[in-house]
Amino acid sequence: MPHDPASDATRCARAPEPPRSITEPLSPPIQLASVYRVAGLDEVDALFDGRADGFFYARDGHPNAAQLADKLAKLEGAEAGLICASGMGAIAATVLATTERGGRVLLSEGLYGKTTTLVARELARFGVEHGFFDPTRPESLREALGEAPDASLVVAETLSNPLLRACDLEGTAAVANAAGVPLLVDHTFAPLLCKPIAMGVTLVAHSLTKLISGHADVTLGAVVGPRDLIARIRAVGSTFGQIGNAFDAWLAMRGAVTLPLRVERSSATALELARRLEAHPKVARASYPGLPSHPDHALARRMFGDRYGAMIAFDVEARERADRLIRGLRTIPFAPSLGDAQTTVSHPCTTSHRGQDPDALRRTGVTPGLIRVSVGLEDVDDLWADFAQAIEFA
Repeated sequence: MPHDPASDATRCARAPEPPRSITEPLSPPIQLASVYRVAGLDEVDALFDGRADGFFYARDGHPNAAQLADKLAKLEGAEAGLICASGMGAIAATVLATTERGGRVLLSEGLYGKTTTLVARELARFGVEHGFFDPTRPESLREALGEAPDASLVVAETLSNPLLRACDLEGTAAVANAAGVPLLVDHTFAPLLCKPIAMGVTLVAHSLTKLISGHADVTLGAVVGPRDLIARIRAVGSTFGQIGNAFDAWLAMRGAVTLPLRVERSSATALELARRLEAHPKVARASYPGLPSHPDHALARRMFGDRYGAMIAFDVEARERADRLIRGLRTIPFAPSLGDAQTTVSHPCTTSHRGQDPDALRRTGVTPGLIRVSVGLEDVDDLWADFAQAIEFA
């Protein structure tokens, strides 16, 4: 038995011994410790050399993040995973771990605004160059790689944000693999709809803030892939302080329990809502991969089957009309995120793609009248009643 000092001050200051039990909790406990005690120097060496399992400092990892990373890696069919403080933290750590000064990163057209900003603006200050390719045409990536044989990373999205253009994952992965360049796919819009790693993708990233957590109370990201590459990304994430916290990791694990049910429900509702939006005379266009009118419908059907996700985009042609529509919604909030249990709308030009070149945005179809919808778990008729009256109001 450990020595029990007589001083009240010492008793209060020191952590008690962990309780002994022949049982284990059914649900994962939250472990908020920021630092872990170690028996001696040999054990420290073993931890850092990878000869022993354990934790040392929460910036490098902790039990809740490890459990969540393992769950996501298994879900995606990957060897290992890493939990970061946000989706952009996961993408930034991956780009930094795979790209040297003066390197080149190839980005899919229409990529999420912050990812584009990271590479095209922030890393450009350190000599990193970039190029673009059409994610629906693998030959476009082949051409881009031909012009940039020194490329260190290819970045794409399963479904683009916000127009939901589908990436030909198998074709894109085949081209990247043939060139020996890792392919990172942001799978935030399409969890469970397909398995990118089984299609040849090297790394899969998620903003866990969104659909996987599902309740708008978490800010986390993840990247999964080959064990050796994840180890490199982990080292960068630790250096830049990008590792996610324990409480959010615990919440994300809880949210993931209902992910299959939420994906089924929101996909079915989104398809019906998209059909109604497309048919409305005051909607210039509706973009949803489940609609036959979507330019990538056949590709999406081949990759996803009959589920197309929770995201819709539709255009009312002018910023002023978009603003009136947003203000006219009675029950659907304007919130610059997605994946919540309740339906929300966003305006890409003033949120996710703010500060991007206006001409480049128009070329990719991100117009001032475009509204993005994240479909939740409500009844479709209730949602349509609110959208219909707001569209008339606009």
